[in-house]
Amino acid sequence: MRPIAPHHPRIRWRTVAIVLIGVLGTMASFRLFLGVWKAEQRQAEVEFRQRATAGATALQRSVQEHLGVLYGLGALYAAASRPVTRETFREFTKGPLQRYPGVQALAWVPRVSAAEQEAYLAAARQDGLVDFQLTERTPRRQVVQAARRDVYYPIFYLEPLAGHTATLGFNLGWDPVYMDAMQKALSTEEAVASAWLSLAQDTTEQFGVLLFLPIYQSGVSHRTLEERRAHLQGFVMALFRLGPLVEKSLYGTALGTIGLQLSDVTDAVSSYCLALQLRASHISSWTFLPRQRTAAEAMRAGLHWERAFNVAGRTWSVLFHPTPEARRTHTWLSWSILVGGILFTLLCGGFIGGRGVS
Repeated sequence: MRPIAPHHPRIRWRTVAIVLIGVLGTMASFRLFLGVWKAEQRQAEVEFRQRATAGATALQRSVQEHLGVLYGLGALYAAASRPVTRETFREFTKGPLQRYPGVQALAWVPRVSAAEQEAYLAAARQDGLVDFQLTERTPRRQVVQAARRDVYYPIFYLEPLAGHTATLGFNLGWDPVYMDAMQKALSTEEAVASAWLSLAQDTTEQFGVLLFLPIYQSGVSHRTLEERRAHLQGFVMALFRLGPLVEKSLYGTALGTIGLQLSDVTDAVSSYCLALQLRASHISSWTFLPRQRTAAEAMRAGLHWERAFNVAGRTWSVLFHPTPEARRTHTWLSWSILVGGILFTLLCGGFIGGRGVS
């Protein structure tokens, strides 16, 4: 019968030591990994919110600067001692239209009573617009001569005129959306924006917004609503094109890789939102999408940053969110610590085991 080899206690304790080193080393590596990973996530969230805040601030500031163009045009009319001519209007608007690409057009929209209609038609033709007439659209969006009305609000001056001649003479008072914005401007004596509207003359998908600022007869009181209605001359109008406006706003802002959604949340009239993707602080894509509550709620369920701000009486909302590309971008410190800790644990265990063999 073969004798049983005695179990050496040193071998047993060496095995226990290797197991303990493996367990404790792995646990320490995972705890350190989780601590660093959470710190990285917190730092990424802080940086995301800082970039989103900078983007929203730049957008809000740029919108206010564009609004300043409309108020500047209103100041021209308020300071004029005689009627502003078409040539004066053209020269005054030339500079702002070049400096602010988000401003697609500037216009003068007078209040024209039925008795004044022929005088305005004659004045336009005297300025060389021989085909000028007051127009409206049918329910099928066909342009026709304006129906007989007590008051018209036609686009009388328009810059730039190239490419927009068909818009001259269009009676904005025909459209309830435009008329509502003009009435609000009349009531508040402030610039008022319309809901977002489709720019049908574009070949590409694009939306814009009309803004109205009331102009009153000089030298008369317009403190009450009745006085403002009685002494209203008309409105200066600006058309903001949303795509170039946002692109101009974010240019030069260090936003990194991020997504944003801009929308008019005042009511259900503005049914589209502008969705943009930025890569390395440059706009890589943008499109207009139907405004869906479920899509916005899905973004709000994760990391996001949102701000609502006033734009001439309407409420716009900008929602920033990480893009899929940004979510795949990691700092590798936490993973390096995990892998390094496990490798170090294996080396320690192997070293002790190797000494036992030798």
